[in-house]
Amino acid sequence: MHILLGIVAVLGGIAIFIWRVRTAAAAAKDIVEAADDIRSAARRFGHNRKTKVNPLDAIEDSRVAAAAVMAAFARMDGDYTREQLLAIKEECQSVFGASEKEAVEIAGQSRWLMEQSANLDDAIRKLSRILRRGLEADEKKQLLSMVTRVASVEGDGMSEHQQQSLSQLSRQIS
Repeated sequence: MHILLGIVAVLGGIAIFIWRVRTAAAAAKDIVEAADDIRSAARRFGHNRKTKVNPLDAIEDSRVAAAAVMAAFARMDGDYTREQLLAIKEECQSVFGASEKEAVEIAGQSRWLMEQSANLDDAIRKLSRILRRGLEADEKKQLLSMVTRVASVEGDGMSEHQQQSLSQLSRQIS
């Protein structure tokens, strides 16, 4: 009987070891994907730090500006969660009609843009100028609902700061 218990203990130890290795591999994969997203966004964006130009001022695509606003609202509660990043990518796919690859690039670029911004409220204000010019009235309403969905993806609803920023964004883009 003690031999049987020893075999079960060894198998349990091996199972735990395999589970830990898979968890570590998944975490490493997430880190590499995040680094690739940021690297490809910076490359695609063509931003050069030597120019001393705010990368938000160089945005011409309203899809990127809208995704950056969603990323700003996701970041207001702290760092991004996996669910928030997935929600931004899904919004890009469903609303913008972007392919999987395009949605990943837009989401990565928006995340990179918000990481370059020290003040999220100022970033939203700069982005709202682009969105005011580039969106129709129904698209502006759609943007506000997209932001609300991304900001409340964690189930807690929007924080007071997010609600104030959303009403300010609504005034700025109208």
